[in-house]
Amino acid sequence: MPIRNYFASPLDRPPGVGRRLSASNGEKAVTVYITQEVPGRDLSDALEFGDLDILLPAKEQISLSAMPTVRRMQRKLAKFTSNDYLVLSGDPVCIGIACCLAALANNGKFKVLKWDRIEIRYYPIDVDLYQR
Repeated sequence: MPIRNYFASPLDRPPGVGRRLSASNGEKAVTVYITQEVPGRDLSDALEFGDLDILLPAKEQISLSAMPTVRRMQRKLAKFTSNDYLVLSGDPVCIGIACCLAALANNGKFKVLKWDRIEIRYYPIDVDLYQR
């Protein structure tokens, strides 16, 4: 049964549904990394592009030292490939770090999903820092 609703908070999630939400279409999907969870934001439309993986919880903030957050994000983005996407949400500092780490893991290339309020859907955008 595909998950069509993104749950507003951990308390709204049914048992067995963790922080990683998967589309169940029988084939391995790419990963859509959500930079930071935003309570109440419905991200179910991003399932069209792959499995959702939340990099940081909603209440995570970078204060005096960014290194603990950078290390956590490095671990999660270590296997980032040209097939994966970022959904840029939450703290702008975390968004910047996620873009840098994704580019480092993939030779300066990464893709983001941009939400279009008018069309009410995500559009993929390719970023190539070195334009090779």
